[in-house]
Amino acid sequence: MKKVLSNAGKNIGVILLSIVVLAIGQIVQGLAYMLFSQYYLQLIISSTIGIVTTVVLAWLVSSKLLKMDAKELGLKTGKIEIKYMLISVGLPVFVLVFYAYILPGKAYIAKPGEFVKSLITAFFSVGITAGICEEVIFRGMIFRYMKKTLGTKAAIIVPSVLFACVHIMNMETFDVVDLLILILAGSSVAVMFTMFTYVSDSLLPGALTHTFWNTLIIGGFFGIGEIVNGTANESYIIIPIMSSSKFLTGGNFGVEAAIPASFGYILATVLIIIISKKHTAKEKIGK
Repeated sequence: MKKVLSNAGKNIGVILLSIVVLAIGQIVQGLAYMLFSQYYLQLIISSTIGIVTTVVLAWLVSSKLLKMDAKELGLKTGKIEIKYMLISVGLPVFVLVFYAYILPGKAYIAKPGEFVKSLITAFFSVGITAGICEEVIFRGMIFRYMKKTLGTKAAIIVPSVLFACVHIMNMETFDVVDLLILILAGSSVAVMFTMFTYVSDSLLPGALTHTFWNTLIIGGFFGIGEIVNGTANESYIIIPIMSSSKFLTGGNFGVEAAIPASFGYILATVLIIIISKKHTAKEKIGK
């Protein structure tokens, strides 16, 4: 019992420490943004500084305090399965196609003449920045440490629910239904990211998937519905949602919490597991 309580306390400490690392990275990024007056320099340089700060701090804290080196943290490259890449790209495309052509939403250009600006903004503002930083924190520091101390199941479930709860801060208003669908969807997408990390033993596949998703769905290039990531939709291309159901709109968080997106997360997770098992089976046969 004492060991269990000790591990639980240590993991709570690691969670708090990890959130501090993420917050410091965001603060440094914000300060860097204010150093420049030219928009693209503000965006690109501050994003790069924020990523570097978060990754370096996560590595230092992990190596010095958590006794995990860069490889244990997941900071390593490796061969990325084409099948995993197809899932990464296919997930946001599936959601966009569903709302634009199956529901259908009749997409329109809301900001003519801002194609390049919107695409660059989407990639650097929340695409690659959140894609790398959040993966390093949640699927790196927190998941890896919990896996060592509490086991794989707890390491998948606890950080995933935590990831969902952190995103509640993005909502300006919500009710019980909004809260429930956000936690369910947020936990589902976090499990998906975790499975990318788990089967590849690297943060790279999950970070790429996270980047693709954020760039295309919430970054400000495509925007589905009236609310995107808890705020008013001000995207370059807007796809209206032809329904008032919160299960299709995602409530006051947006389409990321809606049923079609959640279905995509779960389907992607199942495909990752199937691909991983087939790959493992082939390796055993080869030996």
